[in-house]
Amino acid sequence: MPLSISDSQSPMRVAVVGCGPIGTIHARAVMTSPRAQLVGLCEIDDARRKEVANRFDVPGYASVERLLDDLQPDALTVATPDHLHFDPVMAAIDAGCHVFCEKPLATTVADAQRMVSAANDRGVLLAVDYNRRFASGYRAAKAMLCDGRIGQLESCLVRVIDRTPPASVAREPYVMFGTLLTHHFDLVRWYGGEVSRLQAIVETMHGGLLRQVSLSLALASGAHATILAAYRDDQSHTTEWMALLGTSGTLVVEDLTARVILSCRAEDCVVTGATETFEDVIAASIAAHLQAFMAGIEAPQRPATGHDGLIGMKLAAAAVESIARGTSVEVTP
Repeated sequence: MPLSISDSQSPMRVAVVGCGPIGTIHARAVMTSPRAQLVGLCEIDDARRKEVANRFDVPGYASVERLLDDLQPDALTVATPDHLHFDPVMAAIDAGCHVFCEKPLATTVADAQRMVSAANDRGVLLAVDYNRRFASGYRAAKAMLCDGRIGQLESCLVRVIDRTPPASVAREPYVMFGTLLTHHFDLVRWYGGEVSRLQAIVETMHGGLLRQVSLSLALASGAHATILAAYRDDQSHTTEWMALLGTSGTLVVEDLTARVILSCRAEDCVVTGATETFEDVIAASIAAHLQAFMAGIEAPQRPATGHDGLIGMKLAAAAVESIARGTSVEVTP
């Protein structure tokens, strides 16, 4: 059944798999949550496992299966490299654990479907960390859109630039779609609903890696979205810009939280966000998403689900297919 803390007064017992920078954010968010207790972690790198386990004063394991057998946690968060999500997620689901997995859910549509089906069959909550939904600028824009401040959504424009990934991440030419743009596919769906057709046009390939792309997405609602994305070697962190164009106004989000600008016939306003670093913004949005996951069905804002992660993988696969065929392709939710 869906996760709910209302069934027990005890904190949720949570373990973390993967102790890199994102996994450490997971562990810290769990440690500081009144809803949860961090009970252990798993990391295959011996030195890192010992260091992080000592820092959080919890047992560390090299094996997910051993951790699950010994600790029997209520929930597992997974922050391993993208291509290593499948096994720990499936092991946790098999053990009856709720799972919070970093994006992308998997590296293939088939694996994502297996994970979602397994969670549904086992009756556990599978969440995917589409943390942009929990960044303050994007949340403010969502609230204004839902309040009708710009009328009916007609189009969504997204621009994103990120640092070129290292070879350990860039494992195939179109890795951008799964590792980076899965966030922005999700944002388009969050604001505008399901995507019915998609076309991807390669702007730049370099060294066998997609470096710049433009995507055109037709939404089932009749609205349209455009995503422009690029990798740059000298980029220090991800920069993002988004505009929502409605029948009676426009919303612009500048770099996740910096500013949300509303412009319409009835009113103009600017919502200025906190002057945080990109790293602080991402850490805060991941922590907020984890809080929603641990609250489950009681959360004011629901966590992004395994189904959302599956749709993200389908859109990434559709983008690759579109490039191969040189035309737009139909997307089935």
